[in-house]
Amino acid sequence: MVQDEVAAEVVLDDGRLTGRGLTTVLRLAWRSDDPLAVVLTLTAEPDHPSLPQGEWVILRDFLRYGLDAPTGDGDVRFRPDDQLGRVWFELERPGRAACVSVPKELVLDFLDRTDAVIPAGEERSDETIDALLARLLASE
Repeated sequence: MVQDEVAAEVVLDDGRLTGRGLTTVLRLAWRSDDPLAVVLTLTAEPDHPSLPQGEWVILRDFLRYGLDAPTGDGDVRFRPDDQLGRVWFELERPGRAACVSVPKELVLDFLDRTDAVIPAGEERSDETIDALLARLLASE
């Protein structure tokens, strides 16, 4: 099976106000060989211990629900902010949670692009179940 990847990145803080040149980036990634999952990766450029970093996995359907209502559990919670046109993510990590927001349109565009590869609801196959089981077993 040919693997398709859909990704979106957004700079959350470019550090210009502090003059330190630190950048925090949130990346959303989805792969056709694991179509139920979206990987959120928070990185700091350059690597800096005071900036939040980590990787979280959420269900693509939950991300879609989060555009309209607060959702999520465990290490990732998110909610829409219709007044600002953003989606807020609360990402649990050692210490305190990282709370970041991204434009709602970015998330919607990302989900639309994943649907163009494998529409929501059509991701059920033997490969999808195998990928989900592998991810669940790896996290234990």
